Amino acid sequence: MAKGKQLVPVFIPPLATMLARAEEIKGSALTETEVLRIRDHAVCMMMRTGDAAKMIESRGYRDVNPENCWADWHRLRTQMTGNGYLPKIVLCLPGGKDFRRDCEAILREESVEHEWRKTEKRMTDAFEASEFRVRPTLTDEDLDRIGKHKSVLYLLSPNFTAGDAPVVSLAFLRLGRRLLEAGGLAMKCESAGIAHGRARWITLTRQAGSKDADKRWSALFEAFVQFPIQSEADFYTCGMHLLGKPDLIVATDLTPAAGAAELFTVFAMYLLAECPDGGFGSGHTFSMSHTAPRYRVVWEPCTGYEEDEFFFNPFGRWRFTAV
Repeated sequence: MAKGKQLVPVFIPPLATMLARAEEIKGSALTETEVLRIRDHAVCMMMRTGDAAKMIESRGYRDVNPENCWADWHRLRTQMTGNGYLPKIVLCLPGGKDFRRDCEAILREESVEHEWRKTEKRMTDAFEASEFRVRPTLTDEDLDRIGKHKSVLYLLSPNFTAGDAPVVSLAFLRLGRRLLEAGGLAMKCESAGIAHGRARWITLTRQAGSKDADKRWSALFEAFVQFPIQSEADFYTCGMHLLGKPDLIVATDLTPAAGAAELFTVFAMYLLAECPDGGFGSGHTFSMSHTAPRYRVVWEPCTGYEEDEFFFNPFGRWRFTAV
C-alpha cells in the first residue's frame, strides 16, 4: 500500500483525553494497571496515515502511544490534567557594574520574565559545584571574575510542554548568548544544576544553528543536561526534561562513571536526533555498539525531587537494567 494510505489505529476521543478524564474522576494519579485497562477498553478507528497526521496537527499534540502507554502517558499527563508542574528554564548570569544597563534593551525586546539581584556571597562556590562534569569549561580567571560580580540576572521561561521543549530551549540558549555578549561573566542553568564558561555557551549557540540535526541536539544536550550525577546506588542525568524527554539512570554496579557518561550521551542522542517521536518503548533493549553491553531500558517515575522543584522531571526516567 502506498505511503500515506496505510491504515493506523486512532483513538476517538484521544486516549490522552480519556486518561485525563479518568484521573479527574478518581481524584488522584492513575496506576499503571488503570492506564492499561482504559487503553484496552477505548474505542479506536483505522485511518490512513495521511489523515491521522492531519488529526495530530489539528489536535496540537501526538496522542499517547498505546504500545508504550504507561510511559508515554507521562509525556502528556501534566499538560492534559493540570496536575503537577511542567518544566521551566531558569538561567543565572553574574555580571559587572554596568551589566544591568547593558542588558535593558535586550530584555525589553525579548519580553522575558527576569529578576535582578545584587552580589551573592556564594556565587563562585555555586558555579564551581555546578560545573559540567564531562567537559568543565570554567577557568580560574572565570571563577575570579564571578567572585567580583556586581549584579546577578535570573531569566525565567514560561512552563512548557514536552512538544514545545525544543523551541524554548533553543530560544533560551540564544538569548543567553546575547546577554553574555552584553557583559555576562558565565552561565548557570538552575533547572539542571549545570554551569558553563562564557566562551563555551557561545560556542554551543553557534553549533545549535547547524543544519545537521546531530550537531543541533548535541549542543542543546550539552548546554542543559548535567551528568553523570552520582547517588549512593546510581548514576543519573538532570535536565532532559528541558528537552522534553525522560532523564536517564543506571546502577553504579552496572558501569563506572565514565561508562555511564558515554552511555547517557549515546542514548540521549539516539532519542533526540534519530528515534522517531515515541518510537522507544519501556522494555526495549539498547546497546552503544555490537561489542558493548546490552541493557533493557525500563521507564520509571522521577524520584528524589519534589514535584515543584526545578530539577523534577514530569516525564520520568529511563532506567538501564541488565539483560
